[in-house]
Amino acid sequence: MAHVPRTLVLAALVATTSMAQADEPPPLRYTITPVLVKDQLTALDVSLDTATGTDGTLLLRIGSPPKEVRATADVDTGKAGFIKVTASAGQPFVLHYRIAADGNLAANHEAGPYFTADWSNSACPMILALPDNWVPRKIDLDWKLPSGWRGLSSIPAGVPVDAGKLGMSGCLIGRHIVDASRPLGTTATLHAYTTDAQASASLIDSAAAALRPFAEAAGSGAVDFPMYIGVLPTTGTFYSAWSSGGFMSVVQGPDAPGRELAAPLIQNYASMVQAGTGDPATAWYTHGLRTYLAVSQVTETNTLARQDVAAYLDQISADYGNSPFRRASNAQVVADWQRAPLIQNIPTQRGLLFGWLLDAQLRNATGGKACMADVLRAMDPKEADPAAALVAAIKAAGGGDITPLYEKYIVRGELLQLPPGAMGPCMSVSTLVDSSGWQVQRIADTCSP
Repeated sequence: MAHVPRTLVLAALVATTSMAQADEPPPLRYTITPVLVKDQLTALDVSLDTATGTDGTLLLRIGSPPKEVRATADVDTGKAGFIKVTASAGQPFVLHYRIAADGNLAANHEAGPYFTADWSNSACPMILALPDNWVPRKIDLDWKLPSGWRGLSSIPAGVPVDAGKLGMSGCLIGRHIVDASRPLGTTATLHAYTTDAQASASLIDSAAAALRPFAEAAGSGAVDFPMYIGVLPTTGTFYSAWSSGGFMSVVQGPDAPGRELAAPLIQNYASMVQAGTGDPATAWYTHGLRTYLAVSQVTETNTLARQDVAAYLDQISADYGNSPFRRASNAQVVADWQRAPLIQNIPTQRGLLFGWLLDAQLRNATGGKACMADVLRAMDPKEADPAAALVAAIKAAGGGDITPLYEKYIVRGELLQLPPGAMGPCMSVSTLVDSSGWQVQRIADTCSP
């Protein structure tokens, strides 16, 4: 896959789950202005308005070499990748610097943003000088733009931003950016902000096709998904993509098909849908089995290559098998939902694997005439009593009484392990056992070349 990974320039930041408090650090207010020479983008001028810490300093980290650095306080750029501002304790200051284009689109851009004459697309820490010792704080972006230009970012406004959201956040600035939106079912939309709607149409269509089954499976819980796309002024299928969740940024050649992005897009979107509000008691159905249905539909329509489906399912299975909550009962899931965020992943993981288990039983019982996907398609995504409805639906389809399986794996939370052939002839299920006896199942594609 032609994916060029982006360096996580904030790897040293320490994420914290604390919410904004009265002693929340000063917000960071950035003003970003494109520098045009003969109407071509050559650099970005950035100013930061904030304040020093209690010791009178603020050490800032930046992913690209800043130029023309100056401030209303003492400033030191002696350490590569850093800007140190010194003043009195808590003193407001304004820092100015420039991020210049390197003019080499063919280079590996591990160390800087992408620039063309018409746009710049990058992980935001490539262009924003950010406090090195990160704690959640508010970030405001003000785009000072010429007519016809637009600035967009995935950084949430008005709320403290943690390191996870910030690390690979997206910042796109350019002229004539349009929203080439695509519907994701009836309640959600893919907003594809692109510098060239025609050249990126194939990639956008592929992204929408990959996400649509998951949005439809989520019903009213579906959410919009943004993409920030810069199209290179060259031929070829090159592309690079990055995300810190809740969006995806892409730099692509005009001939890039985009199907390679299906797996990471699905993982990204599924996590967004699963993070939505809902009843923890029935999340095994609304998040887990409905995700199983979406994966089945993606596989049936060949939206996602089998090896990518296998990679996605393998990650789900591995995360479930390695989770400290893998044997949590459904009652424990409900009780600890807010206290232990990691337990919120269990209903999706368990429910998805439960779908494959039930599918294998249903196909065996009916000689392949019925499948779990058809059963779920006929069910309401928000059944009032999903357990009773599921038991009745599978019995009606010829699969027998699954009540014992439901009580064993969903109610009591016993470790769910799939039989070797549960996923059909081209998906292998193997069980790995470590020296302590801990078992984790892995899933692999066995038919693709």
